Amino acid sequence: AQMNSTMGVVQQTTVNYYPKCYEPVGYLRESDQRMQKAVGTGALVGAVGGAALGAAATGDTRGAVTGAVLGAIAGGLTGYYMEKQQQIADDRARFAAYGTDIDRTTGEFNRTTSAARNAQRCYQKEFKALVQLRKRGKVSDAEGRARFAEIVSGMSEANALMAAVDGRIGESLDTYTKAYESDLQKRGATRSTVAQSANRGGGRGSSKSSGVPTEAVNVERKVQKATAAREEVKTVSTSIAADTRSFCSSPDIGDWGKGNATCAKSA
Repeated sequence: AQMNSTMGVVQQTTVNYYPKCYEPVGYLRESDQRMQKAVGTGALVGAVGGAALGAAATGDTRGAVTGAVLGAIAGGLTGYYMEKQQQIADDRARFAAYGTDIDRTTGEFNRTTSAARNAQRCYQKEFKALVQLRKRGKVSDAEGRARFAEIVSGMSEANALMAAVDGRIGESLDTYTKAYESDLQKRGATRSTVAQSANRGGGRGSSKSSGVPTEAVNVERKVQKATAAREEVKTVSTSIAADTRSFCSSPDIGDWGKGNATCAKSA
């Protein structure tokens, strides 16, 4: 499955049979809507302003946690970088602030992955149960088709929402990373130098040769962690897409996949 951050409105599944399976999909939809709302403000807000924006958008503490992510989405690189420069004069503290924001994107990626996996496991279980009902003649053709349609629609929606959320969180991660790189350049350092130190396990104190503080090395490690978390989103997305295709082509559901709109798209 290819992750696409420019997709439009994701079709919503009509839930009649599997509300528990849809709960994590609903979380992904809420995350996507929260981020769309941030983009819609058009305000040049950074991480601090974003925290308030996130709380206002959701009405709960989870919104505040993701606020920095929303702020970067709404403000972009220029707004974020300028705000950090104005708010935090000390280089070490500013690098540490970049690290904190990058950690938040890692958390968002992980929550996205967790929600999608939960939905995937639930729909997998229900698909197997539906196959057994069909084999034993315990479900009518009409109800079986409806149940099958809800399963593959929920899976497809989860995957599409993952792509949307991934794209927007990824934009935030790119913003933080570029701001961090700009600060390194101001010090005459490069990311490759910092990355070497991070990969060696170094980072105690500043490097006398490069003048890069420990905090910059820590930021590099956090970027690597966030990047790995984003790759996991893509891995889960690929798995969900494969499951959806497998469900649609399974001989155990007869011709229920034929003529199904979701199956036609996933083929």
